[in-house]
Amino acid sequence: MQLNVFDIKVRIIRKLVQWRKWGGSHTENILGGLPSHLRGGKLVREALQELEREEWILPAKKTGEIHYSLNPRKTAEILTFYEQYCQKENEGV
Repeated sequence: MQLNVFDIKVRIIRKLVQWRKWGGSHTENILGGLPSHLRGGKLVREALQELEREEWILPAKKTGEIHYSLNPRKTAEILTFYEQYCQKENEGV
């Protein structure tokens, strides 16, 4: 299965919502659930840039690494996206 930018965004949002990483609660393990060949790849960078542009995720430079959290000001948009796209993927598993 070939992943695209949208699929990667779904995985990132699902992981951050499930881990409850909102506002000041950051994580650097955002890419851990992705296949190893995608980590650091162009599609992942593109997905992260889109999520940052939409202000859904907030980057924070911590200990030399970039940590991410969900933007609490975009909670309604993020949860609507999560319910529409991320939970459907969980039902099939």
